[in-house]
Amino acid sequence: MDLINEIKYISLQISYIFSIIFCIFTLFHLLSNSNLRSTLHNHFPLILLFISLFDLCFNHPFTLNYLRTGQVQPSTNILCLFWNFINSTLTISTYLTMSWASIERHIFIFHSQIFTHRFHRLLFHYFPLFLFAFLYPILFNIFITFVYPCENHFNMFALFCAYPCALKVPSLALYARIAHNFLPTFVVVTFTICLLLRVILQKRQVQQNLFRWRKCRQMILQLMSIAILFLVLTLPTTLVSIVQNCCLPTFAAAIQINYLNFMVRFLNILMPFVCLSLLPEIWSKLLFWKRQRSQIVPIRTRTHNI
Repeated sequence: MDLINEIKYISLQISYIFSIIFCIFTLFHLLSNSNLRSTLHNHFPLILLFISLFDLCFNHPFTLNYLRTGQVQPSTNILCLFWNFINSTLTISTYLTMSWASIERHIFIFHSQIFTHRFHRLLFHYFPLFLFAFLYPILFNIFITFVYPCENHFNMFALFCAYPCALKVPSLALYARIAHNFLPTFVVVTFTICLLLRVILQKRQVQQNLFRWRKCRQMILQLMSIAILFLVLTLPTTLVSIVQNCCLPTFAAAIQINYLNFMVRFLNILMPFVCLSLLPEIWSKLLFWKRQRSQIVPIRTRTHNI
């Protein structure tokens, strides 16, 4: 193992252990709390947590083993196909879920009355999440990995065994980059900035409590925090890919392969920590000393749901 891979392995291994613990912890409490589970704007981090859990369980172990040994083990085409399918499906799911969430936040904040009807909730909330997070990524990667008529020649000394032969077809490769990388990143950047500007302008125009800022603040904070994490880790390699596709094919190729692509590996590792920090009803359960202290004080208060 060379020095670069050793550093990657150690950093990924340490963060991986803590990430999977916090991911399971957050998912368990999020699903067991009916109020949190049924709140529509919490479905976005809930799906990202499921994506992170699958990534941590079925993708990262192969990556860690590759960094430790320097090759894919066991060196079989079946493993390469499975690894490519899992990695590509979860990556596309993350990008598309992020892009839809950045659009949906505008509906939640400025047109929340749409979700009062069950049909509208199905049409504008549940169906897009199911389509972008599950259905489309799975069907696309089934086609690319298992159905497209070409012969794979995998490289057992490359991460993910390189790529399926279908992505060596220029038209398919260009579509995959635009639809699953360039366009979702553009949507996240554009709609997140527009949301921030809209909120600032709306807050200046609306008087007193006509617009429920307290309730919307959590939704804005959710999107902004997760979008910042997403863009910090994915935007550098996306910008390099754009330059490579439009102008210079070899632009920063070594930096992209050795460092920028590795940064993306931390997206689903850090996601559970960010999601947990945005759910005070859950992360407060980690404050054991405060809970024990509150149990000692014999005072009862009456709470009211607002």
